[in-house]
Amino acid sequence: MAVVAARSRPGFGAWRVGTWIVLLLAAFGGVAYLRHGDWPYLAGAFAVIVACAGSILRQPWARQALRVVALLLVLWALATGGLMLAHWDQFDAARAHAAGQPQAEILLLAIEQARRSFLLGLVLKALLIPLLLWLAWQLGRPAVRAQFLTRR
Repeated sequence: MAVVAARSRPGFGAWRVGTWIVLLLAAFGGVAYLRHGDWPYLAGAFAVIVACAGSILRQPWARQALRVVALLLVLWALATGGLMLAHWDQFDAARAHAAGQPQAEILLLAIEQARRSFLLGLVLKALLIPLLLWLAWQLGRPAVRAQFLTRR
């Protein structure tokens, strides 16, 4: 009597949680890009969603695709974060300009709200960069790679 080893299911994978986070953020961004009619960014968000969904389903093509996407997103976050930091001093200039206007109070509130949104974007980029680098590294590990073997 032959003993057939049961194919063991992979246990909890933190890389899947990271993939879900990236998927949800891309979906959120896609909705925003759709609302604003920003078609190139919408296409990029769709590509990220497809790569994440394929990885969650452990499709063999998706592992390497998501690694590339994660590294491209890191480069994009670094570039756009650097540009955002380069323009940070414009908030001070805008405050100084608004102070002399007739509706200074309303303008100053709007500038402060924009500054907070800007800061939130910088913080999100700073948090996503290590997550994306970690995800790209995880997807290259042999234990994770083995979970993407071609199914019958």
